[in-house]
Amino acid sequence: MTSTFKYEFRMQIRKRSVWIVPALSVLLFILIGGSLLRDLFDPAERPPAARTAVIGLALQIHALLTIGYGCLLADRLVRDDRLRVAPILDATPAHPWGRLVGKYLGAAAATAIPVFVVYLGFTAAYAVNTGAPAALGWALAAIGVVMVPGLLFVAAVALAVPLTMPAPLFRVLFVGYWLWGNLAAPEMMPTLAGTLIHPLGGYPMAGLLDFHGIEGDQALAGPVPGAVFNFLRPDPTPATAWLSIGVLLAIAAATLAGGAALRARRIR
Repeated sequence: MTSTFKYEFRMQIRKRSVWIVPALSVLLFILIGGSLLRDLFDPAERPPAARTAVIGLALQIHALLTIGYGCLLADRLVRDDRLRVAPILDATPAHPWGRLVGKYLGAAAATAIPVFVVYLGFTAAYAVNTGAPAALGWALAAIGVVMVPGLLFVAAVALAVPLTMPAPLFRVLFVGYWLWGNLAAPEMMPTLAGTLIHPLGGYPMAGLLDFHGIEGDQALAGPVPGAVFNFLRPDPTPATAWLSIGVLLAIAAATLAGGAALRARRIR
């Protein structure tokens, strides 16, 4: 597992697309996220408190850059079969589960590095601009309880689901899922946004970081009057926040296990 992790990490981190896609996404973020950036860096504006600012920034960076993150990982597991090296790897003494977990963690970690670089770069600029070093601490907290669980969930889906369909088709469907399941308003249509199965981290932001939007009036988790799937929207508390993290990681593990079982069945 360790050797596979190191190999996958080195190979993925050197891919130009791993850096180009987030760079283009940041350019899009700058173009469409002008309001938040003005609030953070314009001296004429009163910047929000450090906790509110960096967690709000985490929400926007996570929402935008994770789309490219999932698309970049869509060919990592099927690539071995496409290049016809999978039988050779299967013949080695390494345990299949060890290789799978190493590939999953190595590729996921390498692809996440540019996302964290972008987020921490903006956070450092904010901390210097406002003289609020506490912003870096809040950023690390947001990475740990909001971004990492969501990225691990997306990575598992992006590795396993392309075993059932072509990777280009998965990318199209993934973008559609991300917009529907994370950014759609629950009061407007049935969506998983604001539920425990919400990789944007609504429950950790509300239940652990006490974040409710830049203005403090945004409901990121919890029941929505008249919305479908409200049984998956308990009131946000520290307990339900940790439950949401656990649910995402459990689904990630189950998805990887399902992908491994499907691939093993094909080999037989």
